[in-house]
Amino acid sequence: MEVILHFMVGSPSAAVSQDLAQLLIEAGLMKSSEPGEPPCITSSGFQFLLLDTSSQLWYFMLQYLQSAETRGMDLVEILSFLFQLSFSTLGKDYSVEGMSESLLNFLQHLREFGLVFQRKRKSRRYYPTRLAINLSSGISGVTVDTHNQGYIVVETNYRIYAYTDSELQIALIALFSEMLYRFPNLVVAQVTRESVQQAIANGITADQTPVLPPTITDQIRLWELERDRLRFSEGVFSGLNDALHAFTTEGEAVGVKEQAWGSEAVEPLPCGLELPLIL
Repeated sequence: MEVILHFMVGSPSAAVSQDLAQLLIEAGLMKSSEPGEPPCITSSGFQFLLLDTSSQLWYFMLQYLQSAETRGMDLVEILSFLFQLSFSTLGKDYSVEGMSESLLNFLQHLREFGLVFQRKRKSRRYYPTRLAINLSSGISGVTVDTHNQGYIVVETNYRIYAYTDSELQIALIALFSEMLYRFPNLVVAQVTRESVQQAIANGITADQTPVLPPTITDQIRLWELERDRLRFSEGVFSGLNDALHAFTTEGEAVGVKEQAWGSEAVEPLPCGLELPLIL
């Protein structure tokens, strides 16, 4: 599961299969960017990263099951294997003998989810992980040390000090800030107008930023509002004939008309009518 989270935050070393990348897009957690470029995280994807491991796993599995039949997979077979997996024994190996091609493909996806472990992709045996064992019980299987909470220090000068060595947490901070320094157990970042607007362009809203001092929160909202000052919508301009009367010569009028609709003397309107040149 951690590989998927690293892929969502754009870690260069993280890679997932084409099927999982497409699933992230279909689930609304990521969106396609420029052709040839990897997808980028969305507002829903950023919110997904803030969930606990158990909630992330169930959300992702439900999205996977909803689209299983469109990929030609047997939903009943997948559900049956998934529940069998949740009642397996931790540390015991199981054989893939007798599995259908569809189920073997599903097993590789579970391997990417972190629900099973295989030494190699084509290995004939697999091991259920603790995540898989706790799947049906709703237990996250993650022990939280309360003394390690609040590892981020944010100053009113927009500087962030994060005491962590987690690549995922560092990448998460980098989504809305600019990295300045990095030490073995500390990173220093700066919240800037450019970093905030880049995060907003990716779909992250000001309301989703962590709990910050009011000074920084207000400024982030102002930076967000800068993108909402203008709203664009499609329209049709139909008053060109009246505007052409303001010109004194035919050449000036034709020049304006050519800039509006091209070099043709008369262009068809969207409704199928033609606009004659009136002087």
